Amino acid sequence: MHSIKDVGVKHDLLTFSDEPLSGVASYSMDSNIELDGPQYWKFHYLSKLQDLDYDLFVFIDSDHFFVRKPPRDFSEIVDSDPWHSFLESPINAPSTKRPDWWQVPNQEMVQLWRNFGVNQDIVYNSNGGFWICKKDFIKEACNAAFMFNDYQLSKGLHLPEEVAIAVLSHMFSRDYTKRMHKNYLDVWATEWIDSLQGKIPDGSDWEFEEYMTNERSKLNPAIVHAMRCKEALTERGREIFKARQDRAEFLTWGQ
Repeated sequence: MHSIKDVGVKHDLLTFSDEPLSGVASYSMDSNIELDGPQYWKFHYLSKLQDLDYDLFVFIDSDHFFVRKPPRDFSEIVDSDPWHSFLESPINAPSTKRPDWWQVPNQEMVQLWRNFGVNQDIVYNSNGGFWICKKDFIKEACNAAFMFNDYQLSKGLHLPEEVAIAVLSHMFSRDYTKRMHKNYLDVWATEWIDSLQGKIPDGSDWEFEEYMTNERSKLNPAIVHAMRCKEALTERGREIFKARQDRAEFLTWGQ
């Protein structure tokens, strides 16, 4: 949250956390929502937001860091579609190198999606740490995600929420090429191969690797999903908590 405000993003920030945060709409975590391992809890929290007076919501995992203001607003990214996640890397293209996603062989994953209603020839994985949902699509998004979860469980699978997130980006895009990560390399990327060696992003270039193709390139996005920098981010958070002057308190939900 601190990095978002530091780079000049002016949108309202809403958090659910175990301790109250300063400078945001800070709410306590909902004890009725189980933090399940597959992380479908994200959709339960999304469902809570339906009555708030906003047009769209951007979900950002807490291990993100903003090094500059994104060159495009979130509303420009989702555009006329109701839902967005970055479609990162092809699961069933000639360039695909990795044989599976979440331990499911690629062709089996593709068939699972086909049976659920995905009809694009080439399908892509997605990351569950950043996605956008318009307010009037929340109910449909949650219903579709939970339906996919039930479907994959019925097949004996235990896939995390990001698989459902990818499915939504295929099924609810008028033109799914507008969801392609390659169009937004200056906006967001996941640092998952420890290119930063555990250090907080500083706005310098770093090496990015596509998950399914193993293709590498130098990137410098505004938003870094710093998956391998959690210890450094946690320490930065401790420093911010120690330095704050105000006494933060949780807001009461619904008031």
